[in-house]
Amino acid sequence: MPRYYFHFSDGKHVFSDSTGLELTGLADIRDRVIKQIRTVKSSQSEHSVQDWADWKMNVVDANGNLVLEVGFELKPTKWKSDN
Repeated sequence: MPRYYFHFSDGKHVFSDSTGLELTGLADIRDRVIKQIRTVKSSQSEHSVQDWADWKMNVVDANGNLVLEVGFELKPTKWKSDN
């Protein structure tokens, strides 16, 4: 099963995932991204981050190829097709 790495950025800093997760494909990746973004957003108090516009999560494969990019408003901006 392929391993994917979930990196996120606030527009100024990148927070890298060095462990990654083994997932079966794009549907599993999307589910994980949504869960992780919701977790990050809920862990921040209302006063610490009020503007999520520059925040995004990038998912890359083991070779560093971009598979999916999702803004913290949970709209995909880039993705690799399953073809």
